[in-house]
Amino acid sequence: MKKIILPIALLVLSVCTYAQSFEIGVRYLAVSNWFFNSNVSNSNNDGVENYQGVYSYSYGAQLAYNFSDHTGLEADVMLGTLSQNYNGNFSANGVMPSGTVYKQNEEFNSESTVKVTQIPVFFRYLYGNGSYVAIGPEVGLITDANFNITYTGGPISSSQYNTANCYPSNYIAGVLSFGNNIRIHNGLFFNINLRFSYDFTDLHGVDAYGQKLDNQALYTGSPAWYSSYKPTHAASASFGLALIYRFGHDF
Repeated sequence: MKKIILPIALLVLSVCTYAQSFEIGVRYLAVSNWFFNSNVSNSNNDGVENYQGVYSYSYGAQLAYNFSDHTGLEADVMLGTLSQNYNGNFSANGVMPSGTVYKQNEEFNSESTVKVTQIPVFFRYLYGNGSYVAIGPEVGLITDANFNITYTGGPISSSQYNTANCYPSNYIAGVLSFGNNIRIHNGLFFNINLRFSYDFTDLHGVDAYGQKLDNQALYTGSPAWYSSYKPTHAASASFGLALIYRFGHDF
């Protein structure tokens, strides 16, 4: 029996070793991001808060290890920004809980920008023709944040300030990815990639006027600016390009 088991074990080990490969690469993502908060979406105060699309970016490095022709793990370190634009107007004169004075028919445009370091870890399934699907968690580290707003037709023209203290230091998201590796030469590949992510934790943050959503003054008074606190979740879709070099088993 031992004489049979030993050759089989050596054969399995040889096949597994042969099938393994290691990848390194650099990656760039063009990102469409949204900060979803139901108070912003359904504001019941004098102001109308409309979401506006805006593109941001991230860039960084990729490491991957393929256990076989079809399975592997990938980890990235990406530096970038998450942005959200807003616009709207006011139906009456008033004062926000933050102290900002606004006038009827006054309009505004604003933008929240959050700088992040993103570390996704994927389980990948490779189809053997260069294409793959990957899924996994992502840890996001928030390193800075800023807000700017421009008013038209009111007592204040514009303002901007740092909002890093309005966000947590980190968050957890889930990421789904679809990609394809196109061979350029030997172990060098050009990669195209689609990613979709959703943040499961509360980002807190600010509303379209730059008011800190953790500020209890927003939820008190008669009437309150917002009825009650609601969490903020980020969702994004991105298109990416990368250059990847594969060491080891070719497939």
